[in-house]
Amino acid sequence: MSARWLPTILALATLVVTALPAWAASADEDWQAIVALDAGPQEQPKTREAAAQMVATHLARQEKVLRGFLAAHSADERIFEGKLRLARLLEIRASFENSSKALAESRRLLETLEKTATPVQRPQLDFAKVARLMRGLRPSDPSQREAVLKAARQFQAAHPTDSRVAALLAEVATLFDQQPTTKEALLEDARSANPDDELKARINDDLKRVRLLGTEVSLRFTTLQGEEFQVEALRGRPVFVIFFATVSPPAVAALGQLQQEIASLPKGSVAVVGVSLDEKREPLVALLKARGLTWPVAFDGRSWESPLVRDFGINALPTVWLLDSRGRLRSLSALERAAGQARQLLQER
Repeated sequence: MSARWLPTILALATLVVTALPAWAASADEDWQAIVALDAGPQEQPKTREAAAQMVATHLARQEKVLRGFLAAHSADERIFEGKLRLARLLEIRASFENSSKALAESRRLLETLEKTATPVQRPQLDFAKVARLMRGLRPSDPSQREAVLKAARQFQAAHPTDSRVAALLAEVATLFDQQPTTKEALLEDARSANPDDELKARINDDLKRVRLLGTEVSLRFTTLQGEEFQVEALRGRPVFVIFFATVSPPAVAALGQLQQEIASLPKGSVAVVGVSLDEKREPLVALLKARGLTWPVAFDGRSWESPLVRDFGINALPTVWLLDSRGRLRSLSALERAAGQARQLLQER
């Protein structure tokens, strides 16, 4: 099963379950049937085709439950949220099935809600608009990133006490690794918006990373082979630093992608250093051998509690950095256009 396509397909089905509950008698019970869909799918499809069929089936189930609630309980206070959910589902269906009919109905629903929303309902609708922009975002498109940023800032200004502001700003900040000033401002505002402890820890990590940009990174460790390593020994050429783990399929895929990118560069022009978050040595050794990787790799078996990981604020895998020939951190998101970013640094020397 491909780890790279499955999360994308499953993400389209955001609110799905494996079994359709029997239709209940009361509005509360029927609403619980809707909320139960938030649990997500329980199946583990073996193929891309099976995953696509699972998504289609679950979207149909969710739609049936939502439409049933809206028809049976038209006077319920949750009707507004139910219609928002249905509009979102129809948009997802339109994208997944290339259905112009579903997209048109989704837009009509949102237009109706725009006209009828009360002051109490307005934050829900405005948040749904931002979420809609983010669902359709192509991160590589600067204009789309700016549109999302503008929408998030408008939501923050209109609803400063809304409990979703902190998470929204922190999420938007992930789009601006190449614009550290914007990223830091978003994170600072997110931290000021009273996030919960878990989100606050993530924001603090993100701020720690962005504040390392432009500074010399001191990376020293004992390699998997028992040798002492200092990144200063690689001065004079750009250095990729990849944080990964064998238990993370996207991180394993990133290793292969980075290999391919480096192969397009002049031999020996860049270096690569790995930091493994694995808890067990054997799978790591096997992976490096299978991939023919001889990069220096840090491993202490402490996973997310490793001092290297904590000191650098790493909280997601894969994470790929790029240091310039002087050891300064120049990119927090170096996997995207890795060869191009490296060539730019090579031209600066």
